Amino acid sequence: MELFIGFMVIGIFILLGSTLFSSGKKKSLRNDPIPEQLGVQVEEGTPIVKKLDQSLPNFYMDNVKNRVLQNHPKWKDHEFDWGMFELKRYFLMNSLLKTVPMFSHHVDEIWHEMLMFTRDYEKFSKDFYNDTLHHTPNLDTAPIPGERAFFDWVYISLFEVTTNSRAIWGSFLQNPIKREILEDFRLLPEEELLSKYFRKNEDWLEVKRYLVRKMKNEIHEAELQSTGFKKVDSDTSTSNAHIYSVAAGAAVYYSIYDEEEFHERMSEVAPEEYQKAAHFSGGSSCSGFACSSDSGDSGGSGDSGGSSCSSCGGGCSS
Repeated sequence: MELFIGFMVIGIFILLGSTLFSSGKKKSLRNDPIPEQLGVQVEEGTPIVKKLDQSLPNFYMDNVKNRVLQNHPKWKDHEFDWGMFELKRYFLMNSLLKTVPMFSHHVDEIWHEMLMFTRDYEKFSKDFYNDTLHHTPNLDTAPIPGERAFFDWVYISLFEVTTNSRAIWGSFLQNPIKREILEDFRLLPEEELLSKYFRKNEDWLEVKRYLVRKMKNEIHEAELQSTGFKKVDSDTSTSNAHIYSVAAGAAVYYSIYDEEEFHERMSEVAPEEYQKAAHFSGGSSCSGFACSSDSGDSGGSGDSGGSSCSSCGGGCSS
């Protein structure tokens, strides 16, 4: 009996210790300058930014900010501003792709608050998308790391990655890109890919074609590397933009040819993405397969991107 009690006491101490050490302080957002033009790295993408800004009038954004800060008194101004910045990036991605899962509690919470201004949100959606961008909970209980990997690849191909980007979305390039996606981009002609993965309209066609051709080119480069005609570029000594450009191509290569060692290989290419760190608490409660609004500020830290809070891009028909 004494031995049993002793084991119980030890178990309780272990449980308490793991709880204490696992509930460390969430990583806060830095009050850094926000990149202009959403940090878009594709010249053809700047008109999308202009139209997006025109579709979000100042009075609407001011009302959303006031509501968010009232409901989340622990949030600082710059934490809202960075969350709105990343939500705009998410909206831009939705203007290109058929579906874009949501992978950030922080960003999703601001989106929830935008929806409270029903008429303003509907007008924004019609002005920017010529349709309604619906916010629909994702009830799929299975994680979607392959889709998160494709999200990461598109994000990195379009935008400058900042320290706050990683804090808000979680680390990028943690999982191999889904094999079916890579096979489609390898085998299907450009027009079929545009129809299957992108919005069926002529809006921003240059950017859509840019993404298709970039992925096809990186798959071709990976094939050359696999046959020894070209080495995998792992130079991380230059600019941040170059590092992530290299990392996007490396992610394609290792997704195809070294999926089992993907995490280890990518940690050599983009070491910052593989450093252990807590992510910013978003103020929205996500179980990994569905989102619910949380008026408190405890939230939940982001993960490395295995599952999504909500899958919202598919709500628009085009």
